Amino acid sequence: MEHVAGHDLTDELLISVIDAAPDGMVVVDDTGTIEFANPMAAQLFDYPPEELVGRPVEILLPESLRSGHVAHRQGYTRHPRTRAMGSGLDLHGRRRSGEEFPVEIALSPVRSGSRTFVIAIVRDVSERRAIADELIRAHEQLALVDDRERIARDLHDTVIQRLFAVGLSLQGAIARTSEANTAERVEAAINEIDGTIRDIRTSIFSLHARRMPTAGLRDDVLATTREAARALGFEPRVVFVGPVDSATPAAVRDQLVPTLREALSNVVKHASATAVTISVGLTADAVSLQVVDDGTGVLADGIHGGRGVGNMTERALVLGGHCELRPGEGGGTLLEWRVPLKSRS
Repeated sequence: MEHVAGHDLTDELLISVIDAAPDGMVVVDDTGTIEFANPMAAQLFDYPPEELVGRPVEILLPESLRSGHVAHRQGYTRHPRTRAMGSGLDLHGRRRSGEEFPVEIALSPVRSGSRTFVIAIVRDVSERRAIADELIRAHEQLALVDDRERIARDLHDTVIQRLFAVGLSLQGAIARTSEANTAERVEAAINEIDGTIRDIRTSIFSLHARRMPTAGLRDDVLATTREAARALGFEPRVVFVGPVDSATPAAVRDQLVPTLREALSNVVKHASATAVTISVGLTADAVSLQVVDDGTGVLADGIHGGRGVGNMTERALVLGGHCELRPGEGGGTLLEWRVPLKSRS
């Protein structure tokens, strides 16, 4: 009696384990007929358990695969073997509604007398496949971003620098010509070059649009300085004071960088300088830019060889600031551009 009770407990436990299994379990006989399906198998394929028993296992497959599966199953019955789950096969199941979904299937043959049964463990891998597909798309997007970065870098480091240098050289040529017509034509060419540079920068911005981290003000200032170095014939000295990257508003940065570019262009065009110092500073209430050169200096009327500060002043005024051009302490010229950080109504 105790032996029978122990046997009954084992059967109950086995049934409970099968019923609670997280994967579908289907038992198929040697004719391909479903002999048993656990609750998870019925749930995966959207059939009531009693509707699966006694039906051919092919009803759980996409219609396009059913005829081929019969031959495959018959060959497996003649040479049964254990097949682990995740064997690299691209397998799909079919729900009662006709919906197909990716699955992994483990097979284990079991002999009972003269008959061979196959236990199939079925796992829905739709979520895993979706994650894998998303990972593939992410890698493709990353490769695209890398390609965009390379193109943007080539445009900025090569094309823009060359155009900028050509423009600065042409500006220098204007100062050396006495023919008004020639000067006008060169000035027009310079304007075209400036327009082309703006267009390229717009393209670079578009290429960078999907990049999460963006370059800060420090990088923009250094890049602009490098652009001017070839035309100047020397590398300007650059000084940063305060957290210019983290605390400079984008609106200020968008005005400061072109101001610096114009200031350096004016130095090349008018100053005959041998040294330039650029200072970018950030305090609690203002962002400032200073460009100091050791060139010919400012004339009495505040204009340095025809060099005014109109555009640079307008960029400062837009932000509620000011721009001033004055003689440097040791000679040369000092440009000071300063805008407040306080909120503007």
